[in-house]
Amino acid sequence: MDLMTPSGGTIFYATITFVLLLIVLRKVAWKPILATLDEREQRIRQSLEQADAARAEAEKTLAGQAEILAGAKKEAQEIVAQSRVAAESAREEILSRARTEAEKMTETAVREIARSRDKALDEIRDLAVELSMTATEKLIGKSLDREEHGALIDLNLKKIEGSN
Repeated sequence: MDLMTPSGGTIFYATITFVLLLIVLRKVAWKPILATLDEREQRIRQSLEQADAARAEAEKTLAGQAEILAGAKKEAQEIVAQSRVAAESAREEILSRARTEAEKMTETAVREIARSRDKALDEIRDLAVELSMTATEKLIGKSLDREEHGALIDLNLKKIEGSN
């Protein structure tokens, strides 16, 4: 028998064997393989859906964090601006107090100088009266009373002040 030329019986048995093998494989192997593939496809689909949901949640969280960060930056800028305003206000207040204090000190010094000048003039006047009384007594040999000497000195001092 020649193996290369099939006979009618061989073709018949080969076809029956092939059909039986196909039926057995379909029942035994094909259904479990398809079930496993369907199950795997379902798991992959669920994983993709979960990944999409996680990505959406991450984007939402990122947007929320960006919003919080922007709010914090804005708040920090407001705090800095308020601090600058407060510092400027404090600086102006300190300068105002210093000016007021300096003016008060200047006024006090001017009054003190005027008082000292008036006191010095009074002392000079009193000393001039005493000197003139002493000089008059020595020149005239007569003593003038204090009122007469005061009048003479005031008259002479007014003449001196008028000339200055």
